[in-house]
Amino acid sequence: MESRKKLVEKLLDTYRTDEAVLGIIQVGSTVKGYDDEYSDVDLVLVVTEDKYAMLEKNFQKVIHAEEYDLKFTMVDMLCDIKNSKSDEDHWDFQKAIVLFDQTNSLEEALREITSYDAGSRLERLKRYYLGYWENTLNSLSCLEHNNRGTARIYAAIAIQELIRLLFNLNERWAPRTQWAFKEISLLHRKPANLESQIQSILEEPDSEKISELWNQTAELLRKERYTFVDHPEEIL
Repeated sequence: MESRKKLVEKLLDTYRTDEAVLGIIQVGSTVKGYDDEYSDVDLVLVVTEDKYAMLEKNFQKVIHAEEYDLKFTMVDMLCDIKNSKSDEDHWDFQKAIVLFDQTNSLEEALREITSYDAGSRLERLKRYYLGYWENTLNSLSCLEHNNRGTARIYAAIAIQELIRLLFNLNERWAPRTQWAFKEISLLHRKPANLESQIQSILEEPDSEKISELWNQTAELLRKERYTFVDHPEEIL
C-alpha cells in the first residue's frame, strides 16, 4: 500500500506540471477496495483537445505499465459518460477520487456519471431480461442436442445479462463481470442462493438448474409488476 501511494505521488508530480493535463482521477480496484498484492494503479488523465488529438494520432490514449495504467480523455468525453447505455461505464467511476482538477468541474461530473438513472431503468430491465431469456433458451437448446460446450458458453452469457438485470432491479449500476461476485452480496432483491446457483450452472450446465434460476428471476420480476417478463418476444 505504501509503495502504491508513493507511485501515485510520483505520477501526480509528473503529470500535473504538464499544462495540457487538466485533471487526474484515480479509479480501479484500489479505490473500490478490491485490490490485492497484484493490483496496479489506475488513473484517468483529463487533457486538452490538442493533447488528446496528439495522443490519439500516436496511439497513446492508453498507457499500460507494470505497476500502473493511464487512460487519457477530455472533459466533454468524461461528461458524456452520464448518458452511456453501458452500466459498466458508470460503475467504473464509482468511488473514484479526484486527485487534481484545474477545471473545478470533475467532482460534479463524477456525481452525474455515478448517480443511477431511474429514467432509463425500465428500458435497461427490458434489454437485460431479453438478453437473459434469449441466451437461456439457446443454452437449453444446446443441452437438448447434447452440445454441452456451447451450452456452457450461452449459460455464461445469460448469467452476465442476469447480473446486469438484477443490479438494475436494485437500482444500481451493474459492475464489470470480473467484480460481480464482489458486489452481488449488496443486492436485496435477487433469487435465493444466487451465487451458489450461478457457480453450479457454470461448473456443469443442466436444464433443471438453468430453468430453476430462470423461473425464480421471472417470479421476482412479476412481484415487481413487470409484465414484459411473460412476453419477452415483444421487447424491442
